[in-house]
Amino acid sequence: MEDTRLGSILLEGGIVQEADLDRCLLIQSMTGGTRPIGEILVEQRLLDAAILKRLLELQRSRVALRRAEIASTDAMSSTLLRDAVANGASEIVVSEGRAVRIRVAGEWRELTSEPVRGPEVWDFVRETMGGEVLEELADRHYVVRPWQDAQYGKGAAMAFRQFDGVAVRLTFVAARAKTAAEAGLPPAIVELARAGRGLILLVGERGVGRTEVLAPLLQVCTADAGHYAIALCDEPMPLPEAGALVAFRQLGLSPADRAASLRTALREDPDVLAIAEVGDPETFDLALRAAEGGRLVLACVDASNVVAALHRVLDFYPAYDVPRVRANLAAALKAVLVRHQLPGAERVECAIASELLTVDDTVRETLRTGDLGNLGVLLRMEGGRCGYSLDQSLLDLLVAGQVRVEDVFLRAEEKAWLLERARNLQTATR
Repeated sequence: MEDTRLGSILLEGGIVQEADLDRCLLIQSMTGGTRPIGEILVEQRLLDAAILKRLLELQRSRVALRRAEIASTDAMSSTLLRDAVANGASEIVVSEGRAVRIRVAGEWRELTSEPVRGPEVWDFVRETMGGEVLEELADRHYVVRPWQDAQYGKGAAMAFRQFDGVAVRLTFVAARAKTAAEAGLPPAIVELARAGRGLILLVGERGVGRTEVLAPLLQVCTADAGHYAIALCDEPMPLPEAGALVAFRQLGLSPADRAASLRTALREDPDVLAIAEVGDPETFDLALRAAEGGRLVLACVDASNVVAALHRVLDFYPAYDVPRVRANLAAALKAVLVRHQLPGAERVECAIASELLTVDDTVRETLRTGDLGNLGVLLRMEGGRCGYSLDQSLLDLLVAGQVRVEDVFLRAEEKAWLLERARNLQTATR
């Protein structure tokens, strides 16, 4: 959730240095703590009054956005689910001693004004996940299982223990899979999925939106009725209704369970594998070997950009084994697609920013022996043949008016470049 404190907003935007902010906070504390920090910043000539006014407006808007449009009136599970759906939530978190929160258009908002009590959380867990879950939590730190409600949809649920007691997180899954166009998938990825061979890495932040990208790609690569595909995922996923036979399997949360699930799937000799998590050495190595064997492997891993994803993968292996893995990646990898969910300008729907690397001869040689940082340079080149950078995608969204500059600024790698380009393009269109 975005921080609503003025000091945090100043640091996020790089408007003041941390040392200067600390000095002003010290002045505030020495003068009784009653003077507004903004007044002190202006007095110390770190801000002017006009900038302070705009920052205070942003602060007020953030406070307003923290609250859901439709507030919940009680903590009954049916009420919370109903109101979460009415607000267009993709996730809901119910935790002892805290207000209920929902994720809407990529932002966290408070669904209730008051914290929920332990018995209310326990009732929510029982009603959504089953009566035995609390007993299982006595022996385990967390329990994960699918949930489904006839009125309010379906998804994955995780109940877990924390210092304050018990909490539960529910995700909502769409009833039908989006098409590749609706999901905003680049045509290059669609064509590579249709070709049906090699490894496509799908990269995102903390696992958000995995099924949103896996489901449409499965529709593309299973159009041939003669193929056999297996989807390995721990939350429900809308599967293709026509074309190839698609089997759904639980992946598992621990590295050992994921590796075991993938080995079992490989024994069935599928043509296509869709894997919702390859963020550990054994699971990734099995996925890479499967792709080397001529299958299409759609594999998800958490990272912020293309270069970070590849570095994370190579860090799975000891130094002596890295040259082998780099050679195998150069042979099997077809593309890396990074997707970030940003709040849309109207705060109603998410906007998708992406970064794409497609593997050509230059990229292949860099994967074998070069500095992976050079891939970032290739992506930032004008008219690049091997894809495009995240900053370019963020700039396109900003110029089109689909996102706010403060949301883009936080994710941009070259912040000065992006702000200068945005100003230049906006000036040119006036």
